[in-house]
Amino acid sequence: MRKVVLYMRMTLDGFVCGPNGELDWMFRAPTGPDQEGKLLEFQRGVGTSLLGREAYVQQAAYWPRQTGEMADLVNGRPKVVFSHTLETVEWSNARLATDPAEEIARLKREPGDSPIYVTGGATLAQSLSRAGLIDEYRVVIYPLALGAGKPLFKDLAGEIALKLVGVTPYESGAVELVYERADRA
Repeated sequence: MRKVVLYMRMTLDGFVCGPNGELDWMFRAPTGPDQEGKLLEFQRGVGTSLLGREAYVQQAAYWPRQTGEMADLVNGRPKVVFSHTLETVEWSNARLATDPAEEIARLKREPGDSPIYVTGGATLAQSLSRAGLIDEYRVVIYPLALGAGKPLFKDLAGEIALKLVGVTPYESGAVELVYERADRA
């Protein structure tokens, strides 16, 4: 069965973006070839991407103008955009949906084992976490503190028990942590 994998960048103080959704910190945070190679490896295996409205708007404005293997992977794969306000989506291979639980159940029933990748944004990640729909968390923690912003986890009904299954330190000082839900490990 396919897994839902959240892959999110986060500051050391737990924020995925600034208070108003700013992602500028990501462009200031250093990355290196080791980190870029690991992300590319992950992207090669992804089957479907899940995005919230804000992440869709930002990524649809960026990726179609890019070239190279990463751009080909991101632009070429199926994308499901969760929104109650968008009426259409123009990015290649993208479609709209409104019910994450129903959509994820449908995607998990599809043949194969390629991950269903939650790429953003913070609001979608929070709602999927609250609903217990994420099987694996891949969090890259950067050595940077914002002091304020949108956290990865918010308004949980209860705790989410996780099991650490991987740690990758990067030359940039960032660390990737991979956790599976303890109740599904």
